[in-house]
Amino acid sequence: MNTFLELFEGTFANKRQAQSHPTRYAHIRVVHRRLKGNRFYGEQAYNYLLNRPYRQFVIDVIDEGEFLRLKNYEIKDPQLYIGCQNLENLTDDVLTYRKGCDNIIRQTGQFVFEGKNDTCECYVQRGPQKTYVQNEVTLSKENYVVLDRGLHVDNHTKVWGSDWGPFQFVRQ
Repeated sequence: MNTFLELFEGTFANKRQAQSHPTRYAHIRVVHRRLKGNRFYGEQAYNYLLNRPYRQFVIDVIDEGEFLRLKNYEIKDPQLYIGCQNLENLTDDVLTYRKGCDNIIRQTGQFVFEGKNDTCECYVQRGPQKTYVQNEVTLSKENYVVLDRGLHVDNHTKVWGSDWGPFQFVRQ
């Protein structure tokens, strides 16, 4: 578990991918800052709007023996924490557990972890459409590869997410 925690913490960006395929991939920065214990604050933002992240979250990493469970939480008043500010105030009373949105992570190599969400019950509203999240990740020493898709709850077709494959983030 300690190896995963060390690899998970950091700042990642897909600058090379975005520059190579600017019509396919936005330049995005992902930040994971360790709080207390096995808890992390996370932020995702377009590189040109770092002060306006489109996603902020808290993750608890739980060791369940054969795998790690990443429990996801929404933050009340997330604007208070933009830029990793005021993180000492991120206490349980300002967090809401996102039931159905856990990721299951398994170690697949010495410094490689792979995982995905464990249910089809992580719901995201995209405009008028209710979708469920399908998420796959690979984390290694230098790379963080992420594929997020939102699928229609009734017919399971893709509503949102990359048409061109996963985002290839590199540790900064």
